[in-house]
Order: sequence, then structure tokens, then C-alpha cells
Amino acid sequence: MEFQDNKHLLKHNEMDEIHKEFVQIYNGADYNSIGSIINKTKELFEHTKRHFSYEESQMDQFNYPTSREHKEEHQKVLHEMQFFLEKSNTSIGKQLLKAYYKQKLPDWFDLHLISMDSDLASFLKQFKKG
Repeated sequence: MEFQDNKHLLKHNEMDEIHKEFVQIYNGADYNSIGSIINKTKELFEHTKRHFSYEESQMDQFNYPTSREHKEEHQKVLHEMQFFLEKSNTSIGKQLLKAYYKQKLPDWFDLHLISMDSDLASFLKQFKKG
């Protein structure tokens, strides 16, 4: 996965840094090692919890109008990550986690940034102006 400014940059410093960190962690996995994928998924899970906590605090602080939907999406992805991590103690579970990591996470990341996070960043910018 590559962080592409024209696609992923929201021009909201905190959110952009968090998203760049996500990509950096994601890219640290060795696809030939299921142990590496498991460890990187665990690291992403913890990073994503902090990431979502930050976003949700901003939503609450500034009364973001679609916070309920955005928070539900956050919970959904955290539950997915947790589910695949919990299943990764079996051979089939390891393969499912690998597929989730390689296919679903990058697609989710793109879609979430383009749709939900871009809207949130745009909303928050109005409060950052002098």
C-alpha cells in the first residue's frame, strides 16, 4: 500500500500523520511470514484504536453531524481486526488473516479516507481557521 498525496492527503495535519503511520506499519509486514502479518495486524489494531479515539474525540468536541455513522464504521473495522486475530491460531485462520490483511485492509483504508475521513477533515477545518 502506498500513501498517495493526491488520494489520501486530507490537509489536516494530525489525521494525515496518523494515516501515514498506518501505511508505514502496514508496509512493514513480510507477506512470506504469517508471524510477521500477525504481529503487524496486532500493531495496526493498537494504532487504529488510538487513531479512532483521536478522531472520535474531535467528532464529540465539535459536534460532528454524522459521528454516529463514522463511529459505527470504526467499531466494525476494529471488530473485524479482532476477529481475524483471534482466529489466527489455526491454519485456516492464519490464511484468512493473510487474505484480510492483503486484500481487505488496503481497500478499506482507501474507501474510509476518501469517504468518511475526508468529510470529517473538511468539517474540522472550519474550526482551525484563525
